[in-house]
Amino acid sequence: MTGEYNDHASNMRDILNRESPSLCIAKWAQVSINLSSGTTQSCYHPPAHIIPLEELKATPAALHNTTIKIHERKQMLAGERPSGCRYCWKIEDAEGNHLSDRHYRSSEWWAAPELNKILSEYPGTNVTPRYVEVNFNQACNFKCMYCSPHLSTAWEEEVKKFGPYKLPHGEHNNIEALTQKGMMPLKVAQADNPYVTAFWEWWPTIYRDLRVFRMTGGEPLMDKNTFKVLDYVNENPNGQLELSITSNMCPPKQELFDKFISKVQALEEVRTWEDKHNFNENSGNYWYVAPAMKHFMLFVSLDGYGAQAEYMRNGLDFDRLLANVRTYLNSTKNTSISFINTFNILSIPSLKKFLQMILDLRVEFGCNERQRIWFDIPALHYPPWLSIQNSGQWGIEQVKECISFMEDNVQKDDYLKTFEGIKPYEILKVKRDLVIMEQQLAPDVLHLNKITFCQFIQEHDRRRNTDFRSTFPEMSQYYLECMRASLKG
Repeated sequence: MTGEYNDHASNMRDILNRESPSLCIAKWAQVSINLSSGTTQSCYHPPAHIIPLEELKATPAALHNTTIKIHERKQMLAGERPSGCRYCWKIEDAEGNHLSDRHYRSSEWWAAPELNKILSEYPGTNVTPRYVEVNFNQACNFKCMYCSPHLSTAWEEEVKKFGPYKLPHGEHNNIEALTQKGMMPLKVAQADNPYVTAFWEWWPTIYRDLRVFRMTGGEPLMDKNTFKVLDYVNENPNGQLELSITSNMCPPKQELFDKFISKVQALEEVRTWEDKHNFNENSGNYWYVAPAMKHFMLFVSLDGYGAQAEYMRNGLDFDRLLANVRTYLNSTKNTSISFINTFNILSIPSLKKFLQMILDLRVEFGCNERQRIWFDIPALHYPPWLSIQNSGQWGIEQVKECISFMEDNVQKDDYLKTFEGIKPYEILKVKRDLVIMEQQLAPDVLHLNKITFCQFIQEHDRRRNTDFRSTFPEMSQYYLECMRASLKG
């Protein structure tokens, strides 16, 4: 099972390349929508773009099928590389034989079946997605260091108090500049937001064809629409749906987390329901005795371990997070959890502890039916001064040590321990990050990033009463280099 994930991606690379060397199914089958600002993207790597209101007035399907995306789909079918997808092109062009997210994403169970339809039915413009991710609201009680006021009300409040960060390249997280780019939430009540209105108009028309629906934020447990979706699924079961939420697991009120647990438990209750939409003529059976959905996944944003994780994600209580994780896993059955480590330069020192946490949870919550504990480790590419590419040899050596640790703890060939240990494809994902780290930056770019890192950290500590040097003693030499660069200018 564990080797199949990588094999599927490798096979999909061959299939895609036979049709077009730039084809990615996610451009058709996946969408992430920020309804508070009216932006959309397919896959997480390309930059989001504004959904034109004139297109939305014509059809709510414009939440996914914008003119820009339709153009990019044509590019892909013609073998051209859309510039926004450079994250994958960078990996594919690196020395060696590397799989990019274009291959992994297109090989997913919800995406792969769409390829024939893409090739045979295109140029249909209003494609119905199979994977939908929605951000209803920017409300968030965290100020993650790589985040922005347009995704967090806590960040917005801080910038309004102190102003934007003044850095060598200019002002960082300037609310006025973000507003001019169309990234800040609309200054209207949610009930008057045309994008939220369009979503609820669009929702019943796409719901039965959905395979994955994911709610993000901000912090989705702080938004009423999250619970509205959970109630809708409970009242309208969809046996093919994987439902998920991305949470910081420390909402401002514990009652919100408790309410969330009770809603998931309700979704898991077995009930008898009829699903004529998914009627199978061969079996003739469209009555189900099952939960309201196929599976529930909780994504937890966590970029490190302990105090270092709390520094990166300001507002995090690491012990409370772990307690809530255990409550979730103990209180529900047909569920899984995936930790998302947005791998940045500050993630490197505690990577081994993060991996050990994964191993420990897999032992504690292992079962013989399925994997419940997952993790992903995508490399951060903005802001550039937090990129792993800046770390140099000290970071490369630490990540190599962690890869050796993973290889020493690889999944055992033991039926009773099928879901313990590190998976081979997880090692490949960390090795992929290592490839990025080994791609040297131009000396002037690295120098500017070090200056910016120093000034950003100093201002971060001043505003938030944090102490980088005591929290990250492993990075003392790197921080000294950055301070020297800052003094030289």
